[in-house]
Amino acid sequence: MMFIYVSVAIGFFPSMVYNRFLLGMAGIFVVISSILISIGITQYAGIPMTMISAEVVPFLILAIGVDNMFLISRAERNVPDHVKDMELRTAYALKEIGPSIFTAAFCEALAFFIGMLCDIPALSSFCLVAGIAVIADFVLQMTFFLAVVSLDGKRIQSGRYDCCFCIK
Repeated sequence: MMFIYVSVAIGFFPSMVYNRFLLGMAGIFVVISSILISIGITQYAGIPMTMISAEVVPFLILAIGVDNMFLISRAERNVPDHVKDMELRTAYALKEIGPSIFTAAFCEALAFFIGMLCDIPALSSFCLVAGIAVIADFVLQMTFFLAVVSLDGKRIQSGRYDCCFCIK
């Protein structure tokens, strides 16, 4: 249900041009990729996966990732209309919201990594998986998702309603 909500709510739903459905799907891809990266790194390191990690971390990263998606897309919409170049619009949006997202991700990851110091193995494993997932989500939001925001903005500027990856 959350995937559908994000894909619909990130844009203007009835409009074929401004719906931004693919932008929402790209954001969901970022969240899923962040979870898979964190699980993959911990499994590669030989750290056992616990049930609390498997059940709680996806919802935690979904909440963080969805919040970042809405903040980035809102910041891009709030850039003045006289800025037409999509790369500049994305840069202005990142200038506005980037420090807040970085600070939040840094503090969240630091809190989880400090939580690894406890003597409870399941909690220590959870904190490691969550900390890595927060960092992976931040990196993917700042690279992949911002690129998709820029491509989707170019699609909207051209007035096309097909895939944002089809822009020439």
